[in-house]
Amino acid sequence: MTAVRQARAAALRFVDGHRDDLVELACRLVEAPSPNPPGDERAPAEVARRRLLDLGFDDLSVAGPRPERANLICRHGAGAGGPTLVLNGHLDTKPPGNLDAWDRDPHRPVVADGTLFGLGAADMKGPCAALVYGLASAASSGAELHGQVVLALTADEEDEAVDGVRHLVQDAGMRADAVLIAEPCGVESPWDSIPLISRGYCGVRIRVAGTRMHSSVSDRVPVVNASLQASRLLVWLHDHLRLSHPPTELCPNGPTVTVGATLQGGEALAFVPGSAEFTLDVRTLPGMSAERLGADLDAAIAEFLDVHPGGEITWTLVGGERAWTAATQIDQGHPLVRAVSAAAGEVLGRVPPYGYFPGGTDAIWWQGWAGIPTLPALGPGLLGHCHMPNERVEVEDLIRAAKLYAVTVLEYLGAGGGAS
Repeated sequence: MTAVRQARAAALRFVDGHRDDLVELACRLVEAPSPNPPGDERAPAEVARRRLLDLGFDDLSVAGPRPERANLICRHGAGAGGPTLVLNGHLDTKPPGNLDAWDRDPHRPVVADGTLFGLGAADMKGPCAALVYGLASAASSGAELHGQVVLALTADEEDEAVDGVRHLVQDAGMRADAVLIAEPCGVESPWDSIPLISRGYCGVRIRVAGTRMHSSVSDRVPVVNASLQASRLLVWLHDHLRLSHPPTELCPNGPTVTVGATLQGGEALAFVPGSAEFTLDVRTLPGMSAERLGADLDAAIAEFLDVHPGGEITWTLVGGERAWTAATQIDQGHPLVRAVSAAAGEVLGRVPPYGYFPGGTDAIWWQGWAGIPTLPALGPGLLGHCHMPNERVEVEDLIRAAKLYAVTVLEYLGAGGGAS
């Protein structure tokens, strides 16, 4: 057996020998609340920091614009002129929402029938635990790494996304040669694709101005019911809005538009609604632009008014700095993609087809702002099990994830690996 194969075998044995520790770490991270908003990742960052110390890592630091926005950084390997690979997961979660919808306390993790339940189990505290043990297994394998691995367990991905990766690349000047984000990549089944595209995001608020007046005479004088006209427009856009985009085989269905993500109108009984509004949630593709989207929207509204005249219709982008975030795409031939594909073939027994990540990720900062080629998602679990009550992930997928990360590190940074 060659030294390379021996190192990989040792890394896989390490994960198998520490599977209970990995699951226990995932549970401890779930127990450390970090809902965002309001946003405070200190508790899970400290859990992860202590575990990394126990595993023998000592190059640890915490960076953030404020103490409560904790970005935990662990570096391994001297670099020695080789490439730097970042393994990234976020430590914050969405708020739990309606607690009555949960079968159990979202911060009291439970493992039942091979499944870990709890807030963040899949998004992304389970994947963060897998990253820790993936790094530890690569470090313990005996392989000589020709470069450096940086584990970045970051803050503020789920809300404003300004105090996490954005802070690291814009304010702290963090740079690397490639980034792997451990977001759950399964949609219909675990590991059903290797996403190369991280879709962008655009939020649009559409307002309809009508005739605000006493409702008792609305059947006797001309009025424009803003709520009714907004409802017509909402359905029209659902049926007729088509957004221009460059074709891509990785995302053949094109951008996703959710019409009526929010909806409100009128002010009280006894009034004809004088105003109403709703929003569009648009998940964009590489090559799309805010200007072209605006032109497509204007054309659709003009067609609507030809059929349903009345009222004044205006729209604006919403979401502050994230009102428009461009999609990113890593090249299929990039060394990280080759390394991940090789690791998947070894660990999963197959190489999933290349595809896209339906939502947005911190690739908007790693690649979109800093220009670092980024694989936007390679993590355990199903995206549909995130942002919902009884969030869950299969334990075996956590174990597979740690093995995938270990072999990816060895393939990318090892002798004869993908980055050479």
